Amino acid sequence: MTKQPTTIRLDPRLYKQVLREAKKSGLSFTGIVHLLLQAFVAGEVQVGVTQYPKEYVENLEKESAELSRLYKEGKAKGYTSSKALFNDILGA
Repeated sequence: MTKQPTTIRLDPRLYKQVLREAKKSGLSFTGIVHLLLQAFVAGEVQVGVTQYPKEYVENLEKESAELSRLYKEGKAKGYTSSKALFNDILGA
C-alpha cells in the first residue's frame, strides 16, 4: 500500500509539545497521528471537549458546595422535577 503524503497546519507550540510527548513514548509525530486516526476510525476516540479547565471545575465545585449549604439551611429551593422548576419560574 502506498502512503499518501498529507500536510496539516498546526500551531508551532502544539507541534513542539506533541514532539516532546511522542519522544517520551518512543514515537514520532507521524506515529502519533497514525495511532490517533486509527483509533478515531475504530470508534475508540471521539472528538470533542472532554476536559474542562481546572479553574472552571474548581469554580463549579465551590458554587455547588455553597448551593448545597444554602439548601441544607433552608435558604434555597429544591425541586423534584424540571416541570416544577419551570412552573415556579413562570408562575404557573
